[in-house]
Amino acid sequence: MKFLLKTTVFLFIFLSTVPVSAQWLYGKASIGNHSVSINGNLYLKSGGELYLQEGTLNLNGNYGGESGSKIYLSVNENANGFLNISGTAIDNTEIIPEIFPDWDGSRINLIKAKYEKCAIDAFKMQEIQTSDYIVRLKYEKQGNELIWYIEKEEINRCLPLIVGLGIHTLLVNNNSETNGGYKFDYYYWYKNGVLIKEGSHDNLGGSYYTGGKELETDADYTVEVVSNKGEHFFSCPFHYEKSVLTLNVNVFPNPVHRGEKAYIQIDTGDFLIFENSFVGIYDTLGQQIGKTETICQMITTLKIPSKTGIYILRFSAKDCVTNIKLIVK
Repeated sequence: MKFLLKTTVFLFIFLSTVPVSAQWLYGKASIGNHSVSINGNLYLKSGGELYLQEGTLNLNGNYGGESGSKIYLSVNENANGFLNISGTAIDNTEIIPEIFPDWDGSRINLIKAKYEKCAIDAFKMQEIQTSDYIVRLKYEKQGNELIWYIEKEEINRCLPLIVGLGIHTLLVNNNSETNGGYKFDYYYWYKNGVLIKEGSHDNLGGSYYTGGKELETDADYTVEVVSNKGEHFFSCPFHYEKSVLTLNVNVFPNPVHRGEKAYIQIDTGDFLIFENSFVGIYDTLGQQIGKTETICQMITTLKIPSKTGIYILRFSAKDCVTNIKLIVK
């Protein structure tokens, strides 16, 4: 017997045992509420469909399903379809559960087969998602067996974790006193759903993201965080809104007398501009005669030229340059 069915109508199997060495399913076959055994291997060809309602198919052999093959299983609180394979499973069959409203979402086993690495990808299922939960096909190794099952996963509400620092950097709020009591150890950063960075809190600066340039205004930035308890949480999307950079640079006293101290004060809402920032002192011919670094300092002491005259102080930082006239008496 080379096939169970070679047509597109349903075949309801009522026999308790089908004693054959191998069966090929080209069309559709359905098992109702009874248990059926097949002594031999079963192969679903592309387009083949097997329906398991509340019965169990005991396959005393191996299973294979070509891409395009499908198995439909009923899922409800009292009973469900089950495929029990004594051998291994290969290839790629799509599982389509028929979920009844009375299912409470607890784990339901659908398929069991002998464990082999190649069997892990033998079955797949498109996830079912609502506003409250997701249903995915999962597998678990138990001894020498693999068990495929489904269960409801509640959707974690997003957490407002991302804080913007200026125009370049995003930071995860890892302060348990203000983030709901969480402590995070690992971070996965995404832009428009694509992974752009991952790292731990201690190594690789995982708790922040900076792309080396201004954040994109039309992008959704999110982060998946792993707590110190191994829990996974997702941040709410962060949308960067471009704002006008506020930067005020002042020198005081001005004028300043020779031998006195002068200070430069920098007021800004974007502290990243202090990266590699400095103040250059130029004479009226445009020659630089002095330089003072202002990294991470809002008020910096300047080295005043020894000669009287008019000078130009040039504050230079990433994305901005500001000039101020300084008079030395």
